[in-house]
Amino acid sequence: MDKEPQFQEVLVITLDGSSGSGKSTLSQRLAVALDWPFLDSGAWYRALTWAVLQAGVNPQQEEDVLATLFSLNLHADAHGVVSVNGEACTDCLRTPAVDQAVAQVANHIPVREALNQSMRAMRHTTSAQGLVADGRDAGTIIFPDAALKVFVEASLDVRAERRFAQRKAQGISTTLSAVRDSLAQRDAMDAARGDAAPHPTAQSRILVNENITVEEAVGCLLTWAQELLASR
Repeated sequence: MDKEPQFQEVLVITLDGSSGSGKSTLSQRLAVALDWPFLDSGAWYRALTWAVLQAGVNPQQEEDVLATLFSLNLHADAHGVVSVNGEACTDCLRTPAVDQAVAQVANHIPVREALNQSMRAMRHTTSAQGLVADGRDAGTIIFPDAALKVFVEASLDVRAERRFAQRKAQGISTTLSAVRDSLAQRDAMDAARGDAAPHPTAQSRILVNENITVEEAVGCLLTWAQELLASR
């Protein structure tokens, strides 16, 4: 029987930023343009949070959350879609209940370490030239040796307007002020995570994602990616 092909570690481009900064949209578009797989680290945490809530587990109880994680089969495809026990999770991840609990789940260090190991494995199982990963600590904790690190910045007001528009598109009833308050609370919880808090590194390129279109932002990212590839 032929052995499974063994792939070496590939180039990684990371996009980090706070919730609502637009990093997921930009990462997906960049991955498509490069024809590379996309890793949405936030979706992993949201999928676990959804499973925790479905099981009636208190998201603040570290041992119970970790036990729930180890009882699940989490998998992500090359498009960043995460499946829980074979069931793809999409809209169920972007609900107010998950929004409220995901930071509590992510605060547990053993949970983060376990998920990070699973996400890093994607780097060893692709035959593509590279991998695009987004998150809050993708370039600092998950892939500290990423070849290109980008930090996506946007003000709280801009992020709130984007998240509010997402909620309306999903048919979720809320208000702009409620969304803004939720994001501000999430920012505060993220900031308390020490090294895992969203922040640029000395090597990061900063993309201010406010008064530009998605196409302009992706164009900037592609220029940086092409510069990286040309230097290899």
